[in-house]
Amino acid sequence: MPDSLRFLIILILIGGLGYGSVWALAHFPPPQAEIVKPLSSERLKP
Repeated sequence: MPDSLRFLIILILIGGLGYGSVWALAHFPPPQAEIVKPLSSERLKP
């Protein structure tokens, strides 16, 4: 197998893995959670 063809196949595989990762993250987002942080009274004073 010529080196240029092997290089092209490796680039296609890496691109496919990247595309598949982005697709999976877009179609299966993580669950959202509410984050509550109390503020101290010193931070609220001007």
